Amino acid sequence: MATTRTTLAACLVLQGTADTAALAPALEQDLRGLVDVADEVVVYDTADHIAPGSAAFAATLHPAVTVVSGFWAEDRERAQEAALAHVDADWALCVLAGERVTAATGQLRELLERATDVPALSVRVDDVVRGTHRSARLLRKSVPGASRHAEVPEVPSAVLTVRQPIATTANLPRQRGVFDRV
Repeated sequence: MATTRTTLAACLVLQGTADTAALAPALEQDLRGLVDVADEVVVYDTADHIAPGSAAFAATLHPAVTVVSGFWAEDRERAQEAALAHVDADWALCVLAGERVTAATGQLRELLERATDVPALSVRVDDVVRGTHRSARLLRKSVPGASRHAEVPEVPSAVLTVRQPIATTANLPRQRGVFDRV
């Protein structure tokens, strides 16, 4: 009997004005790290951050990466929903530019296989501005109404963590409207 494997996508939303010189090194690292964790990566680019000829552009040429041009409209959830519309995988991990994902990939896949009736899973986020908190960053595509605000089961920190390294925040496009002072 053939079994189907639960698939995982990463949605990377790029917001703010295009500052490709500052963003390119971090973005290349983001993309390469996400390809190691996810089956597919959807980059939702709101300001043409990915310039042809750059290292970040070269990273987008990976067969698992899809770049979609979109708009920001000062609404992160709306941008994430637009990015999710391009995901084919069963689950999607939503991240912002500069966030690094640390995952025990085998354990994460097993956890996703078992989470058949939940619309979202909460992930530990180490954010240099907002501190360590949990956020519903893993969303199941086939379960409508996945809310990022409802109480959701947690992914153990040893299995998946998202962190924003302080060294990268000053060079990123403005995220969540709070990086002006970093």
